Amino acid sequence: MSESMSQEAISALVEAARDGAVDVPSLPSRRARRLRRMDFTRPTKFSGDQERRTRRAMETFCRSASTRLSAELRAQVEFELIDLDQLGWAAAHAALPGDAIGVTLAAGGGRRFLLTAEQPFVLTAVELLLGGTTDTAAGARRLGDIDWALSGLLFEHLVSQLGPVWDDLCGLPLRIDRLDPTSETGHLSPVSEPTLVVTMEVRLMRRSSAFVLLVPHSAVAAVADALAGATDRDRTHEDDPDADAVVRSVEVVARAEVARVRVTLDAVLAMRPGDLVRLESPTSSGVELCVEDTAVFRCRPGRLDARRAVQIEGLLEDDG
Repeated sequence: MSESMSQEAISALVEAARDGAVDVPSLPSRRARRLRRMDFTRPTKFSGDQERRTRRAMETFCRSASTRLSAELRAQVEFELIDLDQLGWAAAHAALPGDAIGVTLAAGGGRRFLLTAEQPFVLTAVELLLGGTTDTAAGARRLGDIDWALSGLLFEHLVSQLGPVWDDLCGLPLRIDRLDPTSETGHLSPVSEPTLVVTMEVRLMRRSSAFVLLVPHSAVAAVADALAGATDRDRTHEDDPDADAVVRSVEVVARAEVARVRVTLDAVLAMRPGDLVRLESPTSSGVELCVEDTAVFRCRPGRLDARRAVQIEGLLEDDG
């Protein structure tokens, strides 16, 4: 039983602690909480398969667009895919250059994409379409009616190559809806809509510019399976009950296997008639029935009339 302290002893202890003469034991340090940083501006709505197929499709577009514009502008034009990323619509749109020109692409059913190009490239292409040189388009200027008309013609050449690519990719034919400065296209999708950002570089007469395609997830949600690479045959197998019967009618190889043993090649070459091979497997384990390369059933060996046979006793996975 602990002894109680007098009032004088308690007062003396308090005074000593106040003067620093008493060591006060420190409390054990509390373990710091583990915090994980979450970046909600980078959604993951598009799957890896959708990104990979989109990347291959846009690489095809870059090759065809390079050929088409080189012929139209009578100058060497090179498109190159730089990156694919996922952002919210507001973040993706805010990252576009302020002087960029955007064309809204209609994909049917109210679905819209946004394709943008930096103004210096557009002005240079307009000068080349008019028969001029790239030097006359070095400085930025305000676009007039003729500039907008020729810019629309430039984007028509690009969309004529982009449309078939997306049609083959997921069945979405694209057409030009309208041409606007990017500052007027922020309303095309909700601010938090997951958006696939396809960044490309275009090089014209040693000048580099950025091309960006914004694909809101809502614009491709109806064809998400096709975008991921699901074929009509795959969807038929999922939706049609008769498709399962077709799969079940496929022939496979089944074999009865007593046991397996690993031996050296020298031991195999030294074998003679009458030699015994120890399988190192008890007789109680019976026989395994293998389908192709997978052991499926546990069996008991026997005979049916004049033929060898096995009787299935159960699944091997039940033994484990």
